[in-house]
Amino acid sequence: MVAAEQVRVGFIGCGTHATEVLLPAVQQAGMDLAAICDLDKRRAQRAIRRFGAFRAYQDLQTMIAEMDLDAALVCGPPELHAEAAHVALEHGVHVWTEAPPAPTAAEAERLAELAGAKGLVAQVGLMLRFAPAYRRLREIIAGDGFGVPIAFEIVYWPPALPGHDDALRYDAVHALDLVAMLVGEVRDVAVVPAPAGMGAGAGPRRIAVALRTESGTTGTLSFMAAAACPRELVTVASATSVATVEDRATLSVRRADSDEMTLWRAGALGPGPEAGTAHLRGYLPELVHFAAAVSGAAEPVATMEGGAAALRLAERIEAAYLEV
Repeated sequence: MVAAEQVRVGFIGCGTHATEVLLPAVQQAGMDLAAICDLDKRRAQRAIRRFGAFRAYQDLQTMIAEMDLDAALVCGPPELHAEAAHVALEHGVHVWTEAPPAPTAAEAERLAELAGAKGLVAQVGLMLRFAPAYRRLREIIAGDGFGVPIAFEIVYWPPALPGHDDALRYDAVHALDLVAMLVGEVRDVAVVPAPAGMGAGAGPRRIAVALRTESGTTGTLSFMAAAACPRELVTVASATSVATVEDRATLSVRRADSDEMTLWRAGALGPGPEAGTAHLRGYLPELVHFAAAVSGAAEPVATMEGGAAALRLAERIEAAYLEV
């Protein structure tokens, strides 16, 4: 078993999300950032100077062959995620890839099978699973005093991000994975598209989805891609309790037998890394966990199988949308 700072990683992709969010989180997570790879040589060189990596590459295979990596971290379009993950896994290197892990669920499933056959960790960047507010929400609804969840509501309106043409796979997949984390696997799906002329655009970029889980919990997902005013609101209810997370920053719990409301705020964490945006949004905790899983100190979470499951659900919603 090795410590997180001994997990030697190479990073693939130097776009805005990588350089402004993920690479700073890699530094905070304490991993040994050995190399950075990007097709744009100058962009890769700028990144190694900024983040202190040893060497810049334009070719993934060469980077893996020369740098003796423990793991590869991948950020780019879904095609790159799948291609880079396959190369790394074939070379015996653990993989963390931004979501979605592949263009299709079938491709993600093949990657999961390859990782399993090789005995390697393949983790997907489903950061909502690691956000402190949602982890606390999961603990509360699983506790003895909350009751069996019977309903949920999710509003997930992410901000505009460049290159996110397939909104269900790029953005809604995070909310869909959150449904599985909180209330279980989805059994039934029904879709209400945005009215014509109301900015729906090409494909399901603005929809409402009715969902029912295997356990019978029912709920709705309101999704609007590239929202001018981003919004994130998650509520889970039992017959006697209601818990709500707002923008990953506050968590409130109300119970039928009490007039009091329990409230958790991000500011309660106090100063330090755990109060920072990267931690509260889930990016830093997911990379810390990945390093721990690679080093053998933790069981993998947000696995490639989970990424494939979220993609399968996105594909079901897309099919239902096309039938409406």
